[in-house]
Amino acid sequence: MTDVQTALENLREIIAKLVADLETWNTLHEVKEALGLPHEEPERGKQQYLRRITAMASDQVVIHAAQRMLNSYPGTREKPSEADLQTIQDSLWWIESQGIQRISNVIRYRIAESLEGIRFFGRFSLNEFLLPIFPEKNYYFSPTGNFKVGTDGYLYEGSFQPSRISVVNYLNKLGLKEWPDQRFCKLIESIVHPEVQWPKMQHTLYKQLNELLQKDNFELREEGSQGGLPVYKVRGKIAGVSGAPKYIIFASSGSKPDIVIDDVLNMNIRVVRYAEQCLVYDQPPPSGDLTWTMLVDWWRRLSGTTSNDADTRRNLGERLIASLQSEAERSFFATYFKAFKPLLGDNLPALLPQVYLHYDPRHQKERTEPVLVRQRMDFLMLLRNATRIVIEIDGVQHYSNDDGRASPQRYAEMVAEDRRIKGLGYEVYRFGGTEIVAWDGEKFVMKTSASETIVPFFEDLFSRHGILPKAKNYKST
Repeated sequence: MTDVQTALENLREIIAKLVADLETWNTLHEVKEALGLPHEEPERGKQQYLRRITAMASDQVVIHAAQRMLNSYPGTREKPSEADLQTIQDSLWWIESQGIQRISNVIRYRIAESLEGIRFFGRFSLNEFLLPIFPEKNYYFSPTGNFKVGTDGYLYEGSFQPSRISVVNYLNKLGLKEWPDQRFCKLIESIVHPEVQWPKMQHTLYKQLNELLQKDNFELREEGSQGGLPVYKVRGKIAGVSGAPKYIIFASSGSKPDIVIDDVLNMNIRVVRYAEQCLVYDQPPPSGDLTWTMLVDWWRRLSGTTSNDADTRRNLGERLIASLQSEAERSFFATYFKAFKPLLGDNLPALLPQVYLHYDPRHQKERTEPVLVRQRMDFLMLLRNATRIVIEIDGVQHYSNDDGRASPQRYAEMVAEDRRIKGLGYEVYRFGGTEIVAWDGEKFVMKTSASETIVPFFEDLFSRHGILPKAKNYKST
């Protein structure tokens, strides 16, 4: 187990060592700047210089630099080894979990014991199975001997006179007690993956492992499929929104879409009018979260484009921006991408604008009284653990009448609806438009202080949901 401060010092050391080993003095400064590390006059000795730089950097800067190295190392000469990347990943995971193992050693041992006598590595050799989980290990040769799998399916240790070794002892030699929860979960997810296990054994192992995980308030949750078989992820038993989204109607830029249900039993919808004024995402996210990269891939298939990746991303971005309703929304959207796209890369959660969270097929004028208080939300994000985030940018219309006078009734309707949505499992966050924009006498413009409101919000949100390591209470200078 590694505490947070030790993990941070480990990050400082490995960043300094890696950049010093991989770069020359001519390339070092460009990589250092790309990682967001502070500037300091050079001195003799690359590693000594970089250690001073990382020591000067705040905890948050070091965390961001490590995250950038994981996503895409900016140097062009050589790349970090898988072993070094694993060390960085484990340190970030320890920081994210605040140095706490929530899956106890008792449950880890019981799970290891439950794997005794079966090929938990399924179709693969043991080495092939474990290599993606622990890329720095050489599993067949170690200081303690030579590990092999006998014809009886058991593990054996020793080059000349092999002796049987239990799964518990084998995993202990790989550091079972010292793994962060995330790496242990990665092992469990691999054990029950349909690429690894035959269908009958997958089902048996799923029931067996899930029963044990639940004793520590975790569970194996089905979040996708391959070849008609379920793909499971280990998740904390946290109340999110039940069910996977089938359709997301978003980026609505004009008239309300006219929708019919082609198949009521399967709830298949079709937009028959104003289809060009909205987008309909119809691919349930395989792991419960929807990233920007997944959205770009869907857009490429939808548009049948053969253009390069940069063009595809730009075209999708322009289409989303066109749906934004105010300068406050545009500023919010732009600030999010500018701050977090370089940091999270392919793992950036998609920020979907103008989403129909509710839908009434009739126009409001056709009803004697409204059935739904509101239908369209400013922004929606789908995160891990079935977490759905609603973000609203409030203008004067949210709390006043059409004549601009404050309306307690309209405000009460709004907060009552918020309570209802939260009761369904959504997280709802509101920003006042004046936090983001100001009137300059002719138009609304983004405040210089807006990023100081928006960026910390997402940093805290992503920390709480395990997308970014937590930085609270670390030194900030």
